[in-house]
Amino acid sequence: MRGVIIWDWNGTLLDDTQAAVDALNLMLGRRSLKSLSLEFYKERFRFPARDFYEEIGIKVRDDEWDELAKEYHSTYATFPVKLAEGVVEALEAVSRAGLRQVIASALRNDLLKAQVSSFGIAEYFSEVRGTDNLDGAGKKEIVRHLMEDERAKAKGEKVNLVMIGDALHDWEVATSLGERCVLCATGGHSARRLREVSDPVLSLTEAASRAISIIETNSR
Repeated sequence: MRGVIIWDWNGTLLDDTQAAVDALNLMLGRRSLKSLSLEFYKERFRFPARDFYEEIGIKVRDDEWDELAKEYHSTYATFPVKLAEGVVEALEAVSRAGLRQVIASALRNDLLKAQVSSFGIAEYFSEVRGTDNLDGAGKKEIVRHLMEDERAKAKGEKVNLVMIGDALHDWEVATSLGERCVLCATGGHSARRLREVSDPVLSLTEAASRAISIIETNSR
């Protein structure tokens, strides 16, 4: 039996929700639009991100979307981000349990790998994979390919996979692929929203513990 935990990055392992709000508020200010509160962001942000942008007043044509995505990422990069509280403890707990760990993110692959490396935690992960774009599209396919690769590496041995994320989109991705998801209410979505689909945990260490328990229970 092989166990694999698939971690989300932004808002889960990386504490960057405030940076995302600050970046959006700077962009809104450039357009003389009303700023957002952190609470509003946690209650309303969603994928596809373009729908959220339109809700807050930033509306662009199809041919302008790429430039808007570039503006967001260049603005976001000016604000400080940090690892979420309890990251190392959570990753160590999973490592001690003998499970493989991978990251699947909607962030563009080169930016994702650079961030993970900069925080000195790349050693914990057998794979780190992001998308090929700046607008957050394609996370489901990233997770699907990771799952296929993990099963191929297992050479017929059963693989138990659990995803850990901070957003409803993580739940949607995992369940649409027939896998389980542990939601952690420390990032981009409020606990209230997460409770619409699952009982969220309140820390990364709890998330790791629950995911380990799920895998161990299904390995018996």
